[in-house]
Amino acid sequence: MTTTASPTSPFVSRAPKLGLVGGFDGIRGIGVMMVLVGHALFEYVESWVTIVDTFFVLSGFLITTLLLQEHRSTGDIGMRKFYARRAIRLLPTVWLFCAVWIVIGIVGTVFDVEGISLRGILEDALAAVTYVYDLVFPNGLYMIQPDTQDDRYMWHLWTLSVEEFFYFLIPGTVLICVRRNWVRQLAWVFGALFVAIAVARWFAFTGFWQNTEGVLPGIRLAFLQRPDALMLGSLLAIGNAHLTEERIERLRRPFLVVGTIGLIVWFAMLNLSSGAVEKLGGPYFPYLPEGPEQFTRPQMLAETPVYWFRFGHTLGALGFAAILLCLVHRREWWLSRCWSWGPFQWMGRLSYTLYVWHALPYIIIIALTGGVEISLAGQLIRTPVLIAAAFAVSMPVYYLVELRVLRAKLRFSAEKETLDLRTGKFVDTASGRPVDEAEPTDS
Repeated sequence: MTTTASPTSPFVSRAPKLGLVGGFDGIRGIGVMMVLVGHALFEYVESWVTIVDTFFVLSGFLITTLLLQEHRSTGDIGMRKFYARRAIRLLPTVWLFCAVWIVIGIVGTVFDVEGISLRGILEDALAAVTYVYDLVFPNGLYMIQPDTQDDRYMWHLWTLSVEEFFYFLIPGTVLICVRRNWVRQLAWVFGALFVAIAVARWFAFTGFWQNTEGVLPGIRLAFLQRPDALMLGSLLAIGNAHLTEERIERLRRPFLVVGTIGLIVWFAMLNLSSGAVEKLGGPYFPYLPEGPEQFTRPQMLAETPVYWFRFGHTLGALGFAAILLCLVHRREWWLSRCWSWGPFQWMGRLSYTLYVWHALPYIIIIALTGGVEISLAGQLIRTPVLIAAAFAVSMPVYYLVELRVLRAKLRFSAEKETLDLRTGKFVDTASGRPVDEAEPTDS
C-alpha cells in the first residue's frame, strides 16, 4: 500500500528501485566513441555535441534518483559519503592527466619545443583541478576569444566542471527539499529554468552580459555549457519518483511511443549540424558563429538558416529524456537490448577514462600530421590512428588507476548492496562479495 506524504512530512519516493539499466552503460560507451570520432572529424559531425546534453541528462537523472532512493532506504542522505564517492571517482584520473601535461610542458620548455606552452598548460591544469574550467575557458570560447582558445590543452574538461558544480549543489538541495516536502516545488524550479534557458538560446542569448568584454567568458557563454540538461535530468528523476509500479504498468505503451518519438528527435539533432549531411545534400544548420565578428545578437538572429545552438541543445536533451524513461521502464525495447550489448557496456565503464585522456594523443598527433587544415582524406586516414592512440593511452590508466579507485569507492556506499563499476555486477558493500539480487546504490 502506498502512502502519500503530508505537507509537513518528508517526501518519500514511490518508484521501484532503479536496478541495473544496461542501456545506461551502453549509451556511455556509444557516446564516448562519438566523442572520439567527433574530435577527429569535428567539421563533419559538429552536432554530435548533443552527446554532452545526453550525458548531462543521464547524470542529473541518476544522481537525483539515487539520492531519493538513499533517503527512502536509510532515512537520510549521507553528504560526506556522497562527496567522498564523487571525489574518489573523479579526481585521481584528472589529477594524473594534469600532472602528465605539466611534465610535457616542462620538457617542452626546456627543449624549446614549438607549440608547447608551460604557462598555457599550468593555466589549464589549475582551472581543471579547481573545477572552474567552464568559467574561464568555456565551450564556445573561440567565438569571443579565439587567441585564448588556440592555447588550450584540456579544452574538453569544461564538461567535468559543469557536472562538479551540479554535484556540489544537488545533494544539499535534494535533502532540504525532501525533508520539507518541497520536491514538487523543486521540480517546478528546474522546469522553469529549463524553459527559460531554452527560450533565451532561441533568441540568441548565449549567457549573461554576453557583449560585455570584462565579464568572465563562462558567464557570457553560460547557456552553451548546458546546465539546463542537468536540470532536466533531475526533473525527470523527480517525476519518476512519483511513479508506482501500478502506474508504470499502465504507462508501458505510452513509454514506448514517447521513447520512439524521442529517439527520432534525438537522432535528428545529432545530424542537423553535420558537414557530412550537408555534403550529401541534407539539411544543415551552422552550430555557432565562427568568430567575434558574427557574435552579436542581431547578426545571430539574422542568420539563415538559424544557428543550430538556438534549438539543438534543447531538443536533443528532450529527445534523450524520452529515451531514458523508456530505457528504465521498457527494458525489452529493441533499443534497450541494443544499447545493453556487452561491448557497449564495457566501453561505457571505460568511458570516463577515455574521455579525460583522449585529448593528450589527439593534440600531439593532430599537430604532427598537418593540424586541422588537412584534406578530408587525410582526416579519415588519421581518425582510426587517433582512436587507437586514445585507447592505448587510456587502458593502462583504467587498469592501473581507475579499477583501484573504483574498489576504494565501494567503501563509501550508503546502502547494503552496491553496483561495482569494475564488473557491472552488484556486491555486498561490507564484504565486497557478489550478491544474487542486484540493487544499485551509486552511479
